[in-house]
Amino acid sequence: MPKKKKLTDNPSGIVPFAKQSGITSFSSLWSIKHALNTEKVGHTGTLDSFADGLLVVLSGSLTHLVPHITGFKKTYLAIVCFGTETDTLDPCGIITRKYSTESGQGIKIPDRGSVESACSKFTGAILQVPPVFSAIHVNGQRASDMVRNGCSVTIEPRQIFIYSNTLLDFKEPTAEDGNAYALLQIECSKGTYIRALARDMAEWLGSCAHLSALRRTQVGPFVLSEAACASFLPEFTIENGILNDRKFSSGKNSNEKIKDSDDKLQDIKKHFLVFTPELANRCGLKADYIKREYEKSYLNGRPLLGKMFSRIDFPEADAQSDEISVFYEDGRFAGMIRLVDRRLSYSFVVPVKESSGFRVFTWKQILENQFPVEWLSKGSAIAVGSFDGIHAGHEALLESVLSKKAYVPGAVTFRNSVRSGSKGFEGEISLLEQRLGLMSRKGLAFAVVIDFSDDFSRIEGSSFLEVLCNNCNMKCLVEGKDFRCGYKGAFDMNAIRNFAQEHSFSLEQVEDVIVDSQRVSSSRIRDAIVKGDFASVQKMLLRPFSYDAESLAWKESQEGWFVSERISNQILPADGTYSVVAVLDGEGDGFNVLHTVCTLDKNRIKLQLPSLHTAERVKCINFNH
Repeated sequence: MPKKKKLTDNPSGIVPFAKQSGITSFSSLWSIKHALNTEKVGHTGTLDSFADGLLVVLSGSLTHLVPHITGFKKTYLAIVCFGTETDTLDPCGIITRKYSTESGQGIKIPDRGSVESACSKFTGAILQVPPVFSAIHVNGQRASDMVRNGCSVTIEPRQIFIYSNTLLDFKEPTAEDGNAYALLQIECSKGTYIRALARDMAEWLGSCAHLSALRRTQVGPFVLSEAACASFLPEFTIENGILNDRKFSSGKNSNEKIKDSDDKLQDIKKHFLVFTPELANRCGLKADYIKREYEKSYLNGRPLLGKMFSRIDFPEADAQSDEISVFYEDGRFAGMIRLVDRRLSYSFVVPVKESSGFRVFTWKQILENQFPVEWLSKGSAIAVGSFDGIHAGHEALLESVLSKKAYVPGAVTFRNSVRSGSKGFEGEISLLEQRLGLMSRKGLAFAVVIDFSDDFSRIEGSSFLEVLCNNCNMKCLVEGKDFRCGYKGAFDMNAIRNFAQEHSFSLEQVEDVIVDSQRVSSSRIRDAIVKGDFASVQKMLLRPFSYDAESLAWKESQEGWFVSERISNQILPADGTYSVVAVLDGEGDGFNVLHTVCTLDKNRIKLQLPSLHTAERVKCINFNH
């Protein structure tokens, strides 16, 4: 059996997730673990198996936040069945009381007006006795476990608060079903049991009741309509609630397995939220930056002083808690501190996460949704092009991408040039490895490398950009005015501009860079290289033309001269002798550059060097002007 892939990504963030009925809250976390490729997740409040709706799930280092953001108000939709009571007060239990015209038990079936009166009665501060079938601990044991073992359990009442209790719909009893059903919307405090609320309302009405269905629609600032997989939930109606009741009362729907489709996993990734100061404020937490000069002290657990932090102010901040969320100056979450009696203390610290550095993705990996979820949450700024040579015009594109500080900066480029098979093409100005190295040094976070195959050349421009929007969450596309994409370059800037409006990303057009009264272009640089005009080349590239020598195999042809066959598609000037700088790997005798002479003769490159050892250390050959 092959070894199971170890889950180690542990991205840190929040996923508002729509749990489906039929599985436990714990089991439903597997979908999120699967989507985020992590084992480290936790939620801020369970839902019973028969219930569905919003779970606020935390992953990675944010699991430490669970006890800090569990006090939110919650909103529920509930289908209450008046006329039948179960021991668990939900459809999974055993019926203990039931209305019958012959029973003589004095159980009433309330009408709509009576239920509306009960809603008004059960609003505000209320003392509520939680259900005995609950996770509440009595004498160190779960109450539900004690009841199932035949023990008598007494749970003390506790105060809760019902902010609103509204009847939205009502179904009268019928000849086939003597129960009445009410659809309620309830906004309540932490610790409220909707099952117990239904029980108490029914008792006040002289009836009995249980929940047929329950849906959580809001937890603090998080709403179900904006949660991952919300579209998988059925419409919440009395009729669907009755069907839910019948499924669970039959015992055939207990903790059923729900498959994780690709659509479901991708939806979870799209709804992943990086914890930012703005999100902390929405969660009712104050937010501070730890000043860069005090990061080491903070990470080493030294005493906390007010001067180490700077407050992040928000126009509508309403945080009342003594808990303060801390962020590094680059925006990454750094932990929680506490202010009590004017003294700061630690709650927990999140160490600086080592950067994974510049990342390169294939187009296949992008199609397979391997773009990091933390980057998906933040959104990306992207420039697309061959970037042959990365000249001054390309530099302007990349600088614009890097200026979009709110987004992850990246580029899409090609392994095989669009023009590589065209007539008169002399070769590439730079190899892919050189281009990627320069992108990394400039500070881009990623590059997507596409093999420009016949199949890819037929892709429609709209389809290409749609993948970048959906799978990289592209929020900004930066291009020159003559940029085109798609089959035969048919998708021009006007089409892209319309597409950007429809798909809610910005399109930024960068002006041409002019050198010596002409627009800088790869073809112009290529012509200058062939002519040996390296002064013009350096103006347009903003650096000397550099020929990659990593893969060259040198042999001594005569004393002081070493020769190698040209094996790459990189362009070279016309045959002749040139002054060059050989850039070495820095090992051995300690020097990094060597001014020397290079002779080109058809497909042969000759360098004047002191030894074969020196030749084997040559990384690239820079042509002087």
